[in-house]
Amino acid sequence: MDERAQKLCEFIRGQVSKDPRRPIELDTPLVSSGLVDSLSLIQVLAFVEDELGVVIPDEAATATSMDSPRKILELADTYQDS
Repeated sequence: MDERAQKLCEFIRGQVSKDPRRPIELDTPLVSSGLVDSLSLIQVLAFVEDELGVVIPDEAATATSMDSPRKILELADTYQDS
């Protein structure tokens, strides 16, 4: 796991997860498993934008497109140079 993935997983686990004891891996389902609610995704989005310097349009930041750390990083990569 690269550094940005590790930071994202640690943020989710420590700040927004409903079960901070459960490890967060790249493919851990977030919203669909109930670990993260859709309102908490706003915090995740802000973290990604601050940490990675990526602006993700609101319409792209859906519960489905942000349902795992891997999907979040892929979304960030999509908008990296936009």
